[in-house]
Amino acid sequence: MPVILNNRFLLLYGSQTGQAKAIAEDIAEKAEAKGLHADIHCLSQTEKKFKIERESCVVLVISTTGDGEPPDTALKFVRHLKKKTLKSDYLSTLNYTLLGLGDSNYTNFCNCGKTLNQRLLELSAKPFYPPGWADDAVGLEVVAEPWIENLIPAITHFLKLPLDNNQSARSSTEIVPHIISEIRVTSESSSNSDTLIQDDNIISVKIINCKNVSNANNESSVANDSTKVDSDSIVYNGFPKERATNGSHIDLTSGSKITENTSIRDCVIVNGHSFSERLNGNISEISSDKVSTAIMSDSVTANSLKGDNAVNSSVGCKKERDTGSLMNSVPPLSESSLTVPILSPEYLKVDFLDTETVNVDELPLQNGCSFPSAASPVVMATVQSICTLTAPSSVKKALAVTISIAGTGITYQAGDAISVVCPNPPEEVEALLKRLGLQDKADTPMQISVIEGTKKKSAAVPKHVPPKCTLHHLFTTCLDFREPPKKALLRALMEYTSDASHQRRLQELCSKQGAVDYTCFIREPSVGVLDLLDCFTSCMPPVTCLIEHLSRLQPRPYSVCTSSRRYPDSLQFVFNVVEIPAGSGRSYHRKGLCTGWLEGLRSGVSAMSKAEDGGDNRSEDSKFSMTGDGDKTGSEAMNTGFGDSEQLSLQMQNLSLNNVKIPIFARTNQNFHQPDDLTIPLILIGPGTGVAPLIGFLQERAELKRKNPEVHHGEVWLFYGCRHRDRDYLFRDTLEAFVTSSVVTRLCVSFSRDDQPADAPRYVQDNMRRHGGDLVTLIQDKGACVYVCGDARNMAKDVNETFVDIFAEHKGLTKDDISGLFMKLRLEKRYREDVWT
Repeated sequence: MPVILNNRFLLLYGSQTGQAKAIAEDIAEKAEAKGLHADIHCLSQTEKKFKIERESCVVLVISTTGDGEPPDTALKFVRHLKKKTLKSDYLSTLNYTLLGLGDSNYTNFCNCGKTLNQRLLELSAKPFYPPGWADDAVGLEVVAEPWIENLIPAITHFLKLPLDNNQSARSSTEIVPHIISEIRVTSESSSNSDTLIQDDNIISVKIINCKNVSNANNESSVANDSTKVDSDSIVYNGFPKERATNGSHIDLTSGSKITENTSIRDCVIVNGHSFSERLNGNISEISSDKVSTAIMSDSVTANSLKGDNAVNSSVGCKKERDTGSLMNSVPPLSESSLTVPILSPEYLKVDFLDTETVNVDELPLQNGCSFPSAASPVVMATVQSICTLTAPSSVKKALAVTISIAGTGITYQAGDAISVVCPNPPEEVEALLKRLGLQDKADTPMQISVIEGTKKKSAAVPKHVPPKCTLHHLFTTCLDFREPPKKALLRALMEYTSDASHQRRLQELCSKQGAVDYTCFIREPSVGVLDLLDCFTSCMPPVTCLIEHLSRLQPRPYSVCTSSRRYPDSLQFVFNVVEIPAGSGRSYHRKGLCTGWLEGLRSGVSAMSKAEDGGDNRSEDSKFSMTGDGDKTGSEAMNTGFGDSEQLSLQMQNLSLNNVKIPIFARTNQNFHQPDDLTIPLILIGPGTGVAPLIGFLQERAELKRKNPEVHHGEVWLFYGCRHRDRDYLFRDTLEAFVTSSVVTRLCVSFSRDDQPADAPRYVQDNMRRHGGDLVTLIQDKGACVYVCGDARNMAKDVNETFVDIFAEHKGLTKDDISGLFMKLRLEKRYREDVWT
């Protein structure tokens, strides 16, 4: 039974990688600061810690994973609500709101949150606040921050609680171009309506002269105005005299007049309507196209935001880059008063155990904490070979890694994916520890524990962090310091920065007014913590600050490009080695975290054994160490189609490695499978490394055809593209052999950078249009299944749009008709994607 408290609400999260949990914890902290009690639980605790049907006020934060599925932790909860035996009034006493997390680069954006929202409505639950759909493609914070900002007063209003000294009213800061933030309207009479009253933990405001603004970066702060205020009461060009550890910050710009007679619920605006207007109306979820800038009337999306969070255009970022940088801002931001996040309480401490020892080789990976999307335990797979698939002159280097899974218990189908657990580069770990002044303590055992009496609610050492380990082990295997730091970390770093200009810039980057700068100078260029510390040299945070705020180091998924029918004891995966140059705030050149590590294995030099300054090799965790030193040709070098001399040169680079093991695990939600019925035609579209899982499909069909030659197989059309025929045409000989053996009916290739006739196809879309009539016949008349694999940001969307053009041209269908047709194909599992960003 829920605890009966008049200020209590149930806060539930369903998280796959930890982002939904982090956002839920942020909501809990903000709610507690305003006198509310958030009873927070993971959705996996349904029926144990809570029963949704017995609740009256619930906030849900839930992510979407895989092909629109719920996160693993939410499966039980979602299955329960989907039961057809539930009565239509099952949740008639429930009042709720929901924040969905997703990525619009993928087709089923926020599908889990949206379907859950619909199911809650079907079961008679009533929303007390509009749902929000946060988009990781543009930054979850773009929607999440204003959504949370307005959530607290919405809960307060719903629970019929008075606005006391622990609560304040907010408007929908980014939903409409009128800004009211952290303002508490006081009832005391005063002759000066612009007087600011600072009262302990909150700022009380009586204000009549507010400014109407269309962009927060163009606003004029009260401090710049003729209005006289106490400069110590606002955050302006530096900290207030008292540290704003409890949300004591303010933005005094608004399009509405607020007086002591203004109703608090009229202060809270959602898409142009006050809560007093909206609470008596209908609230429904409305989605929007990513590129749309229209204000949505009933749900919060990245496209419904204006003002300082309008970051849905790369043009805006380019403009900012032309005039500012990571370390420098320009007016009006550099002259604006700022609204910064609440400073999270410190809750961890580190004690170095100089007289003790710890064998980090015996520690389980990330403290034995289960990995997201894991369908098997982590196993150590032996690397059999690593082969280069592209010519040395290719723009991108593609590698094929073959690993043995014999005796690991892992099985797979063609089209499946595995996850590789990779470490942070040793030179970067060394550089970070040196920057923190802890290089002398790198391998000293330490104990991580919770500070006694911390104000952090439910404080605990993160599950993926071993309580007893070394700094070297912690930053090598557990924490992701390459990930762009969240605003909460930037806010924390402010406390440990001595230079006033550095301090001010960190304030700007984590502030509401600096949202565009945050996107342009941190999020988009993927500036990490080490980059940040290299730039802001006066910032000297304690290591506990990073342990508290850094995310878990996540495994990297890779699609398998083999068939277990041909290779039951091994598998292969293919990838491009990612190169990330210095610049745009990045202080050093780096390679992709996992791709660079795997390439380091190929070179025959362990990426984990280089000391930063050419010193002695450091003994590392055995889970990531390389002990092989062979220089033999790979056990099954892939055919690339290059000339004999070039092929020989490439083979000389390949390794057949002994005793080199990497941590892997099988993944859940494996849906990228070809149909069991071999008579069904296939349309395979996979440019670049996107062809890899399709190779597994073809190997499987070849094996089945070899064993049962009398069985009829449906047509297989393969669309492949790359830059140059003789540089990066992956699996060229293999694909042509599939054509010769009639496994592939039609191979359509295109080369975007080769010199060729003007009418030659350059992209897979060009070849699709050339054969548009055939594709329509295959899909509509012969029941073909379509498989698209590769880049999600551009290619997958372009392929989808090409299908729309083809069906419009050859069948005369409208876009709505075509959209309905392909939605039906997706529901029937006849249009499947394996795409990545």
